[in-house]
Amino acid sequence: MASTAKQPEWSQPAAMAIPKGGYFADRVEQGRYGPIFPKTPASYGFSIVAKIIPGREPVFYEYAKVLENAVAGQPDCLAVLQLHYLRWVLFPIKGETYFMYQGIFDTDFDKYTEDAVGLFTKLGINTVFENL
Repeated sequence: MASTAKQPEWSQPAAMAIPKGGYFADRVEQGRYGPIFPKTPASYGFSIVAKIIPGREPVFYEYAKVLENAVAGQPDCLAVLQLHYLRWVLFPIKGETYFMYQGIFDTDFDKYTEDAVGLFTKLGINTVFENL
């Protein structure tokens, strides 16, 4: 008997082009922490590229080690964030260090932000973004 179950939307390749001027050339829908963007084929997410405050580079390596140890000790410790993908990269430009963050997750940006702040507050650590 053949299955008539509908395949999940992620089962087929998909793409979404960002139009010139951004998602909302004519209007911006505001959430609690910034604009609300539509869900893309890769779920929700955002990228940041920013200069690190000079002298604060060691904080990023220490913070990464804290997260590495937390995940090693409790693999589901970041589960509330519903992350699919998270990447941090430090790189130099003209003698200054920059930070790139890329994250893809299932919740909208407002929920992700609230969950992240709550989680890191509970763990007693500040966000690394304070060093940008």
